[in-house]
Amino acid sequence: MKRSAMTVIPITVLLLVTSNLPIMAASDVQKQAKAEKIIIEASDVLEDILSDPKTQIPPDLLQQSEGIAIIPDVIQAGFLFGGRGGTGIIMLRQDDGSWSNPAFVNITGGSFGLQIGAKSSDVILVFPNRDTVNEVLSKSFDLGGSVTGTAGPVGSTPVDPTKDYSKSPILTYSRSRGLFGGVTIDGSKIGFNRNRNRDLYGRSVTPRRIFRDPNLEAPVVVDSLRQILEESEEGTYSRY
Repeated sequence: MKRSAMTVIPITVLLLVTSNLPIMAASDVQKQAKAEKIIIEASDVLEDILSDPKTQIPPDLLQQSEGIAIIPDVIQAGFLFGGRGGTGIIMLRQDDGSWSNPAFVNITGGSFGLQIGAKSSDVILVFPNRDTVNEVLSKSFDLGGSVTGTAGPVGSTPVDPTKDYSKSPILTYSRSRGLFGGVTIDGSKIGFNRNRNRDLYGRSVTPRRIFRDPNLEAPVVVDSLRQILEESEEGTYSRY
């Protein structure tokens, strides 16, 4: 008996057919993979910062926060004149206390000073109050004007009850490498990266819908990042 030939279906096609996400062309699949890579890098940065007592964000501060931005590998370079830039994600607190899907953001800006060499910094911005979150939703915003960033408290112990961090627009955490120490974000601009949002979700989608629509399908890498956030604010996070 002659055996009929078996049709081999590429795994990429199977994933797209069985997923609720829109079916995409091969080039769009590659773009989605690049967007997912940024989320994976953001997860790694968050895990690294949470695993280091010198940079760990206090769990109760995360519980009270209204949003968080994670921007891996922000590059600053130059001599006398410099610039900075990077792409990351931002997630906002939902009305039920859960974390939203991520929207992509760019951080850009210039600086002036005695800068020799280059710096790469992983940056986390914590938004303690709803007013700043509303400003994030309305438009791109500058850091250093009406919205300023201050270094956030670190450690696994509860935050100092004498300090009201809820009135701070943004609390900053960073891990720097290279010839510069620390990180300076004042003078930078943060804006949404709509192309990356489209790459991840397979369609044009507004940041407001990303944050507010519970039925918007997202790749599974988002679940891992959300789990890290949930465990860290509960004080149960462990990398191993």
